[in-house]
Amino acid sequence: MQLLYDSKSKESILDFARKLEGFSVAEALDKDKMYGGSLVTEGMEIPEKTYSGKGGFGNYLEEAYFGTINNSFSRADFEEAGLELKTAPLKRLANGQVRAKERVVLGLMDFMSIVNESFDSSHFLEKNHIILLVFYFHDSIKDFCNLDIPLVDIWDCIREDGAQIREDWELIVNKVREGRAHEISEGDTLYLGACTKGPTRDKSQRTQPYSELLAHARAFCFKVQYVNHIYQVLKNRKKNREISYFHIDKRPDADLGQVIQKRFHPYIGMDTQKICSLVNMPYTPKIKNFYALLAKQILGATKNQQIYEFQAAGIQIKTIRIEPNGKCKESMSFKQIRYKEIITQEWEDSDFYLELTSKFFFIIFRHNNFDEPYALERVFLWNMPEKDLRVVEQVWQDTKQKITKGIYDNFFKSSEDMIAHVRPHARDSYDLMQTPQGTMEKKKSFWLNNSYINKILTEK
Repeated sequence: MQLLYDSKSKESILDFARKLEGFSVAEALDKDKMYGGSLVTEGMEIPEKTYSGKGGFGNYLEEAYFGTINNSFSRADFEEAGLELKTAPLKRLANGQVRAKERVVLGLMDFMSIVNESFDSSHFLEKNHIILLVFYFHDSIKDFCNLDIPLVDIWDCIREDGAQIREDWELIVNKVREGRAHEISEGDTLYLGACTKGPTRDKSQRTQPYSELLAHARAFCFKVQYVNHIYQVLKNRKKNREISYFHIDKRPDADLGQVIQKRFHPYIGMDTQKICSLVNMPYTPKIKNFYALLAKQILGATKNQQIYEFQAAGIQIKTIRIEPNGKCKESMSFKQIRYKEIITQEWEDSDFYLELTSKFFFIIFRHNNFDEPYALERVFLWNMPEKDLRVVEQVWQDTKQKITKGIYDNFFKSSEDMIAHVRPHARDSYDLMQTPQGTMEKKKSFWLNNSYINKILTEK
């Protein structure tokens, strides 16, 4: 088959790939009568190979559209152009918004050899420096040839976010060098993650060089939050308009956590009313997002600006208020459980797992008397340890099983001390959500127990 693009040119490959935008593969092939004729509808020529699994659409696209053979080598798919092809599924939420459905996997990690690599000469960078991203809408009913493709573009992760990608890579690899590959967690990093691979934990254990303990097989990936950020950035570039981003002023080699600490340091110990006067913000503590807005103002962003580093890493701002008794009395809520979706998800692709493996930016406020404003006590970045994620997984699995069976009133409670619990998270008794059984149930969410929040604060 003669290729209809120059395989040595990024520009030529991108131009050819962009013919997919707004179409399915079948429509794009038919539109330009590529490869010698119409391939749409009746008798559409599809490679004889069967494609399945999460990488199925990518393998299909590579062979059916680009006319190349997919490979699992450390080299890029379009090797002569130095361009790697990756597909990223999207999902449409009930409110019409579009979000990335899952992480983009970038290649298995070899624990035994990676300890001898540097970032600049790594297999990861050799293959994934510049990526041709094809975003498509996931649909389990449609054939791969008929999936809708809204956006195609190139993402240069080093040009865009090289300092953070390097920092994430080195954090992951240093754990392997320290004989702690078994302690790696997706929550350790911001943009570049290390997701587990393999059918089950027992069947996916691998040896590591500096420890006798086996570790779960891992692959580098762009975390879901980062994939969603990439999609938003590229979509807005396509529309030739810019969202107002605020970049935290940090040197390429600076640590994000330390930069944040430095920004907040002048206000530590100061009450919120005084802080508001210094950052020119109205003191309105009764509005719902007052403390989050105050944090943005301290960092230097305006109300309507998005903090680039926070959005790209999916960092969640969480404010915690400590009462005069020294305790946080409130549990921490998360997004509402989508009953019809959770029953089709696996733990590491679930909404709750993705939230918990993000970084959290905790802002701690305390007051000694109930009639005084809260004072800013401290701030810190945190992520949930792997051992705690395994406990929460039990809560999630139990919740999934009960929803599958149509049970909605017997979830884990905070008193059972399982780190997380499930309870209502609705405006009122009429705020309901449809279930897989076709009934309507009150909206509920996962919550982190207030006892666990207090434990985090004590350890920090």
